[in-house]
Amino acid sequence: MDNDKNYNHGADFFGKFSQDIPATESNTNADLLCTKTQMNPLPITNNSNASSPSTGSSEDSNYQIQSDELGVDSLLSTILQVVSGDFNGPTSRNTQFSQVRNSVYSRCKDCIDAICTSCSTNQPRNIPNGDYNLHNASEIMNPPIVNNSSFNFQTLPIPCKIHHDDPQFYCQTCNRPICVKCGFQQHPGHIMINFTEAVEVASTQAKEILNEAKLGVSALREELDATQMAIEILEQKARQATTDVMLCVRRVASALEAREKELLGKIEKARIFKFAALKARDEGLRNGLTRLSVAVDKLNGAIESNILTSNPLNLLLTKDMTSAEVFQIQQSRQSLPSQEENWISFNGLEGSMLTSIANFGIIVVNNPGPIGDRRAVRGRGNSPHIKQTAAIALNPGIGRPIPSNTFPVVVRTNYNCDLSIKPVRIIGNNSNTMDNLCRPWGVACDRDGHIIVADRSNNRIQIYKQDGQLIRRFGSHGTGPGQFDRPAGVAIDARRRIIVADKDNHRIQILAMDGLFLLCFGEKGSRYGQFNYPWDVAANSECQIVVSDTRNHRVQLFSPEGIFLRKYGFESAPNMWKHFDSPRGVAFDPEGNVVTTDFNNHRLVIIDADFMQCRIFDCENTGASKQFLRPQGLVIDDEGNIIVADSRNHRIQIFDSNGVLKWRFGNYGKAEDEMDRPSGITLCPDGRIVVVDFGNNRVLLI
Repeated sequence: MDNDKNYNHGADFFGKFSQDIPATESNTNADLLCTKTQMNPLPITNNSNASSPSTGSSEDSNYQIQSDELGVDSLLSTILQVVSGDFNGPTSRNTQFSQVRNSVYSRCKDCIDAICTSCSTNQPRNIPNGDYNLHNASEIMNPPIVNNSSFNFQTLPIPCKIHHDDPQFYCQTCNRPICVKCGFQQHPGHIMINFTEAVEVASTQAKEILNEAKLGVSALREELDATQMAIEILEQKARQATTDVMLCVRRVASALEAREKELLGKIEKARIFKFAALKARDEGLRNGLTRLSVAVDKLNGAIESNILTSNPLNLLLTKDMTSAEVFQIQQSRQSLPSQEENWISFNGLEGSMLTSIANFGIIVVNNPGPIGDRRAVRGRGNSPHIKQTAAIALNPGIGRPIPSNTFPVVVRTNYNCDLSIKPVRIIGNNSNTMDNLCRPWGVACDRDGHIIVADRSNNRIQIYKQDGQLIRRFGSHGTGPGQFDRPAGVAIDARRRIIVADKDNHRIQILAMDGLFLLCFGEKGSRYGQFNYPWDVAANSECQIVVSDTRNHRVQLFSPEGIFLRKYGFESAPNMWKHFDSPRGVAFDPEGNVVTTDFNNHRLVIIDADFMQCRIFDCENTGASKQFLRPQGLVIDDEGNIIVADSRNHRIQIFDSNGVLKWRFGNYGKAEDEMDRPSGITLCPDGRIVVVDFGNNRVLLI
């Protein structure tokens, strides 16, 4: 759906009908979807456990007032419940999260520096060794997604049956229908659309994927028929070659008998080998056909059931899973043997001399090509290049630095490169040590100008105004919902959800702006949908989420609900780091492509929107050395300008979409106009640059 439009109709409706909404009604059926486990969100109060016990009462008071700017309605609702005696405190459920912990190290594996005093006194750093593990293709292949039993559609909410005559909305932030009278006030600041519109959009998208899946079924059937024909041709060619050999040998003296046996043996060996390859292709295509047919049936059933239940979430999930199934089948086809493996023939000259008998005759196992000169067709055989097949077309969302902003956001570059630039504001490094940042990485900005920072070593998220005033913090160390273990990248999507790369928990968490946990997905591993230290995240206009899966050396794309859709990377290829080595920062460009920083290869890589091909960003280099030295975060404005945090060069570089350098600034140091390993980077609505000065534990507004 097009999230470029400001679909926050709920805010206007709420402003109009606020007097008609009963304050005493509440919707208790608030179970939210989590990809790996169902769990209740933990209540997040303004007095976070990350606050200092010694903080004065005046500071606490100011902190609460500032926090209300993001959630006035939820605070008033809580106060009313306390006064009326209805507030019973938080509830909990048993939840399970995969925990992967190794021995404690005395050095930070992310920045190759000794752990600072603050890090060592907070909690131990649990970073396992970053060995590069090679995986077989069978380990990467996943079972069919549409048969995944972890999705329980029966527990999804349905439209209100009590107030069915009143307007109904669909909250895109929480992924649930909202009744105006009994649930609307519990979603302040969320993105909402008309419920009927949400159902129509979900149905349209599901039908598009259904058509694509049907085309895939037809293509697989055609290839299956061609493969079966190739097997028959192979048998015919083998029999003909055998006959040629026997006739030729019978015309020659008995000295050729030994050579005859040798040639026949090569033919049989080639036939068995090629037959096995074609048989493997046949089985692979049959398996793909079966899986895709199941996916088509599932999606057909979801479309039919959607007409009865009118719930778009079931349809959205099945649609995304079917799309991912199509992509996985396309990926598996790359590893199948070519159907051209059906050529065997014999070349011999009856007039050869007896002295040449030892080298007489060859067995040709490659198609001679259309010119019939018995040369291998170009591009066949053992190619050093990794083949990419055509993908079913996606409708990619475009990338914007600030989702659903009402006007274009363009970076400011009207500076004199010869002058040192002092930041407008320094955030997160002041006299209040409990509010200070410690090894931060990710940063994002919403359309209201709030700056969201992933305070990595403090295991929390902090939200500031542009004047540096802290208005909210939430999070603590742990593996539960709303807890983090060294969070890195952070992003805001068009639904006003905060997306966090919970790096050392090997998962992605999605939360509301007030810190309310919504859902999470991922666990440690190398299969589709699993992570090995996810580092950065970004969202496009469709709220699809891209994740840099750093130590799996790949980038993965997910639906807004956390269902795996696509991936690009070489985790199963030998010397995979030569192609893609520990990608860090990710961003969508205005065309929907994904741009990522290839950290250890010191370059930018642009992945096409279909996730099937990539190219290196060819940027201007004025010096003899490399353009980048371990680049980290990046952001792309609405004109396609790319702003890169050139980490080990301690500077920021800005290029236009053609790679022309527009501006660079920054030097190593601790002064106001200096930086130490800049990491995360984003833009404010007015085009100012916000960069995380990682080594100096601060955020600079430039």
